[in-house]
Amino acid sequence: MTERMSERNQSKTAIQIAGMVIIFCALANVAFYFLSDLYFDDRARRYGPGVLIAIPGVRVAFGVFTGAIGLMSILAALAPRWVGHGIPTATGLTALVAAYGAWTTIGNGTLTVVLVLVGILLPALAWLSLHKSRAAWSMLLSMCAVLGLMLMFGAPKVRSLVGIGLWTALILPGLLAVAAIALAMVHRDYTEA
Repeated sequence: MTERMSERNQSKTAIQIAGMVIIFCALANVAFYFLSDLYFDDRARRYGPGVLIAIPGVRVAFGVFTGAIGLMSILAALAPRWVGHGIPTATGLTALVAAYGAWTTIGNGTLTVVLVLVGILLPALAWLSLHKSRAAWSMLLSMCAVLGLMLMFGAPKVRSLVGIGLWTALILPGLLAVAAIALAMVHRDYTEA
């Protein structure tokens, strides 16, 4: 009886969180729509009307950013364990592909080594954490938080090097923040006996 009530309360909470996330994302996009108008009007006065061409692209990129972070936040409320381990695993595997690309295109050894280390560590820590290793869980949570912060502050550099928009460059740091929060949500699974 109490298990059924607990499951019902958890699903109610998840639905409430999903509603709040959807409302927040919608309000953020509406606010961004109007604020970007003000921003681009000012830039058009300074640099000419040619900058107005970028408005739709920036708005779409912001919508993709809020949609991706919002969706993963909702999924984290429903299944924090899987989201908290899935995002770092996907990030690690992507880092391995990026390491190959960094080595073959620019030949930067330092970048390649860092990407390989991240690509190996994140999936390995996620695997060990899924098997209830408290040390792996805490290290994975820490790496998600630190990598998310580093990539957030490094997003302007990534944007200019890769040739993508700023909001697109901020998707990965946002997802790593969601992963860190999801991992923190399952802390009770890792209490020492």
